[in-house]
Parts: sequence; C-alpha cells; structure tokens
Amino acid sequence: MNVRLYKLILNVLPQAILVLDEELRVKMCNRSCEKLLLKPAEEIAGKEIFQVIPHKDLQNQARTVLQNREAGTKLIELHLEIEKEASKILKTTIIALHSEDAETPLCLITLEDITQQMQFEEQLVQSEKSIGMGLLARSIAHEIGNPLSIMASTLQYVRSTFLKSDDKDFEEAIGTVMDNIHQIHILLRSLSDFTGSKRPQFEFCNPYIILSQLLAFISKEAEIHNISIHREFGDNIPNCQLDSREVKQLFLNLFKNAMEAMPYGGKLRVKMHFLPKDSSNIEDRICVKISDTGVGISESDMQYIFRPFYSTKPKGTGLGLSFCRHVVEEHGGKISVKSQVGKGTTFIVIFPVEQRKEK
Repeated sequence: MNVRLYKLILNVLPQAILVLDEELRVKMCNRSCEKLLLKPAEEIAGKEIFQVIPHKDLQNQARTVLQNREAGTKLIELHLEIEKEASKILKTTIIALHSEDAETPLCLITLEDITQQMQFEEQLVQSEKSIGMGLLARSIAHEIGNPLSIMASTLQYVRSTFLKSDDKDFEEAIGTVMDNIHQIHILLRSLSDFTGSKRPQFEFCNPYIILSQLLAFISKEAEIHNISIHREFGDNIPNCQLDSREVKQLFLNLFKNAMEAMPYGGKLRVKMHFLPKDSSNIEDRICVKISDTGVGISESDMQYIFRPFYSTKPKGTGLGLSFCRHVVEEHGGKISVKSQVGKGTTFIVIFPVEQRKEK
C-alpha cells in the first residue's frame, strides 16, 4: 500500500488526525484536521505540536507514548481557542505507532469535537437543577401552605369566639399572627414563580420539526456510543398547540435516558403518528413512541419511576421522568412506559393537537 493511498484513507475519515515524529513535529494531517483547526495542511505540517495546539498536557502525553512502549493509549480532554470561533472542547486520543518497518517511532493523535455533546449534557444538568427547584418549591408550598391555612382558619375561629372580649392586646396578637401567615403565603407563591412553576406558554408549532432537530442534535453523541437512530414519522403530522421549550426538554430527557440505558450500543427508535378523533376520543392527538434496546426497567422500579427524586442511577437526581410527566400532564396528554429487563424500554407520549379552552 503506497503513501498516496494512505493519505486518501486518512482524508476521508471524519475524525481529525495528526501524525507526529519523535521530535513532536507534525508529519501528516488529514482534511478533517484542517477543518477543525481552520488551517491548511501547509501551515500545520513540520511544526511542533505545541505550535499547532498550544496545550502543555497534550505535548507531555505525546512525548510519553513516544518514549515508552508500555505507556499505552492516552486520553485527554482539552479546551482550545479556535481562531474566529468560540472555544471548543476536544476529546483527544494519543497512540504510539511502533513498527519494525519504521526507522523512528511515530505518534498518532485523533481529535474529536465534543463541544455540542458537552453543551447538551450541561443543558440537561441545568434543566434537572431547575426542575428540582421547581418540585421542591411546589412541595414546600403544599406541605407548609396547607398547615398555614388550617392555622389561619383556627385563629379566625379563636378571634370570632373571643370577639366580645375587650382584651385589645389579645386582638392585636391574633392580627399580627394572621398578617404573618398571609406574608408567608405570598412568599411561597413568589418562590414557586421564581423556580419556573408558571403555566406553559402554548403556541402552534410542528412536532415533526422539533423531533427532527433534536435527533440531529443528539446524533453525534449516539454515534460515539455506537447507537443507531431509526425514525419513523407519519406524513400527516399537524401543527400542535405546545410549549415548545418544555416539549423539547421533555424529549431530550427521554432520549438521554434511552442512550444511558444502552452503554454498549444499540438502537434508538422514534416513531410519531397522528391519531384522529373517533368515537372513543373527542380530540385529535399525536403519539410519539421512543424505544431503546437497553437494560430495561424491573417490575419493582416501574411503579416508582415517575416519582420525584426516585432514581436507579448512582448519580441520578430522580427528577427527569417526574418533569416529563409534569409537562405531559400540563399539555393535557398522557405518558406511559413498557419495559422488559434485558430487552429494552418504550415510552409512549400522547399529546392533544389543540389545548382545551379551559386551559
């Protein structure tokens, strides 16, 4: 196999690739590397790696694998300021190429842009934090608000019972407590509004476009984890009255859960079709089914998965599916799940096309 064929193969690979000599100078780079670094090959070839990518750890790890055959493969994550662009997060693999045919050892570096993937994960983390604050606020409002209402009613009864009393100090004390209870109710409502517990903002939007954009958004992460995406959308999907921001987050959570359930790869299937109104249903609806071929959910966990703060994951918050159910119910829809351990899980989400007038 000649050098031209080697270069041809390298240039069609989607990953950015650099080959260094023993002095850490770039001997070769492919087209994906040129696109990633926004530099032509002529400006990269022959330069030391630190001049191309000014990252000390990358330089040190490359030197280590070149000098030590037992060093193995090195993985690092680096932040890089790209000219004319915002900073990127790169997943970097460093491998020594020791060959009997080569006069000197070489080092292979692959660069993968995971900026979007990291932003996606950060978005979900921030969303779950917001969800947790909202759920906590509603829980506080419920758990404290109800006893406060009982206290207020009781105090009102005490006040009316002793109304004939001329004890002004007693009357003033009752009034002070009632005023403070009212202030606490106001604070609880403010806390609930601050943490995002407001009603959804409905507008007509196309769920076909929403799901297509989200699947394109997660496609790179799915590819990294050896997960293939299969979509089956009906041709007659109508515009629906939805809160697009909440619905996007709903499906991002379901996609995230599906991919996490397939740590060794698998298939993510997304189906969407229109359900016209009939004798048993008084409104048009859309149905979305999200299926994975992952580890599945045990029967003992199935009854709790939508409960706030319940999680089977070591680092899970237990808020994602609770949020999903909350969003679906706010839209007047339904969410259900079918699962079999070792074979996979399917979430079924049904939304009405239009919101009822009372909403």
